[in-house]
Amino acid sequence: MKKSILSISMFINIVLVQAQLQNPDFEETENNLPSGWNIKPNELYQTAITTSTKYSGQNSLQINSNGNASGNMQTFSQMVPIPGNGLRKVRLSSYIKSENTAGKIALWAQVKNGEKTTIDFANSDTQDNKVIPNMEWKEYALEFVLDDNAKNFLFGGFLSGNGNVWFDHISMTEIPFSEKPSSEKALKYIDEFKNIVRKNSIFKDKIDWVTLDNNLSKMSKGMDTVEDTGPAIRYIMKALKSAGDNHSFIDSKESVAKKNTSNPTAIEPESRLLASNIGYIMVPAFSSLNKEVGGSFAQKIQGMIKKLDTENMIKGWIVDLRTNTGGNMYPMIAGLGPLIGEGKLGYFTDGKKQSPWSYKKGKSGMITLQNPYSIKQQNAKIAVLIGPMTASSGEATTISFIGKPNVKTFGQSSAGYTTANQQFTLSDGRNLLLASSYEMDRNQKEYKDKIEPDVPVQPSDQKDIDQGIEAASQWIME
Repeated sequence: MKKSILSISMFINIVLVQAQLQNPDFEETENNLPSGWNIKPNELYQTAITTSTKYSGQNSLQINSNGNASGNMQTFSQMVPIPGNGLRKVRLSSYIKSENTAGKIALWAQVKNGEKTTIDFANSDTQDNKVIPNMEWKEYALEFVLDDNAKNFLFGGFLSGNGNVWFDHISMTEIPFSEKPSSEKALKYIDEFKNIVRKNSIFKDKIDWVTLDNNLSKMSKGMDTVEDTGPAIRYIMKALKSAGDNHSFIDSKESVAKKNTSNPTAIEPESRLLASNIGYIMVPAFSSLNKEVGGSFAQKIQGMIKKLDTENMIKGWIVDLRTNTGGNMYPMIAGLGPLIGEGKLGYFTDGKKQSPWSYKKGKSGMITLQNPYSIKQQNAKIAVLIGPMTASSGEATTISFIGKPNVKTFGQSSAGYTTANQQFTLSDGRNLLLASSYEMDRNQKEYKDKIEPDVPVQPSDQKDIDQGIEAASQWIME
C-alpha cells in the first residue's frame, strides 16, 4: 500500500510540474513558430516548426543556419513557473538531433527568484552533459536542486555557429531524492568543499549553515562517487551567490593544467605612440599561473614601456584596461611597474586584518623581473581607461594606480568583481577560486563593488573615434 501511495504522489508531482510548461512538444503553432516560446529573429538562421523530422507527435522545432553564422547564435526560451515548495530536485530535458553542425548546441536555464533576479544558472556544458553534434535523437537534461527562493525558470536551447538542429519533446519533472545512504568518499568530498567555504569565504556569515547542512544531508543521499556530488557542490556555490558572492568559481582539472603550463587567454599586450607624444599601453587579461609564462608577459609590457620612453619625449601615458577581464594580477602589475611605481599599491582585507600587495625592484607577487625599467619622468600624467569588461584582476590592477597624485581614471564603471579570489586545490584536482577578501587602494579606501571612473566617458558610436583616448589625451596635455 505504501508503494502505491508513493507512486501516485510521484505521478501527481510529475503532472503538476509538467503542466507548467507551455507547448512542450511544439504541437501548437502560430505563423510557423511554436506558441508560448520566445524566439528573437536572426537573419543568419531559419527557425521554424517542421513536420518532416520529429521525435514524437507531429512537429519539432528546427534551427538551421545559412552557412555564415560563425560567431552568432539563435536561441529559444520560455519563462516557466516552478511549482511546489521546500527542497526539491527538478529535471529539464529535451530530445535533440543535429546534422552538418560545426557549432555548439546546448540546453540552458536560469533560476529566478520572486524579484526575477537570476539566482542560479546552468547549461549543458556546465553540468557536464555536452550535446554531441551530428547525432540522431538523444535526450539531454539539466538538473537543479531548488528551495523556496526559486520561483521561475527561464529555460531554452540554442545553436551557436553553423549547423542544423531539431528540438522536441521538452519535459520538466520533479525527481525524488534517493533514500540510499551516501558513500564515505562522497560525504568526505562534500565536507572538504563545505569546510573550505565555511572557513575562508568573506560571505560565510551571511549563509544559514544549519539549513544548508540539513539540505545537503537530504540531497546527498545516494551519492557514491566524487562525480555524483555535483548537485551538492552547486548547491553550496548557489548559497554563496545568494549571500552576495558573484566572483567565486570552480576551475576544472583541464583548465588548471592549462593555466599551470601556458596562458589560455593568449591575447598579447599592445603599445603605440599617440599624437602629442603620449605613450599608449594596452594590458589584456592574463590567466596563467606559470611563473615563467607570467614573467615573459610582464617583461613584454616593460619592454614596450622602455621602448616608447627611450625613443621619445613622452608627455604622459594611457594605460588601457578596458578589455582586461582578469586572471592573474601579478604579471600585469609587474609589467606596469615602471608606471605604477614602487611601494605598497593596495591591500587585501577581510574586515579584520589587511595584507598589502606591492611592487619593488621588478617584483610583484611570484613575478620577479631582471633589470626592471624606470621611466624618465616619474611625475608624468597617467590616464587609466576602464569599462564594464574591466574585471577581477583587471580591477585590482586599476586599484594599484588609484591614489597616485598623477593618475586619473577615465571611461565607464568597471564590472564590480573587486573581491580577491584565493585558490584552494581540491582532492579531485580541481581548484576552488573563493572570494576571501575585499580590496583596498593605497589610501585604504575599500572597494566592494564597481570602480567608478574619475572622468566618466561614454563610448562613441563611430568606430574610428575612441572617446576614452581622446578625453585622456586632452587631460594629459592640459
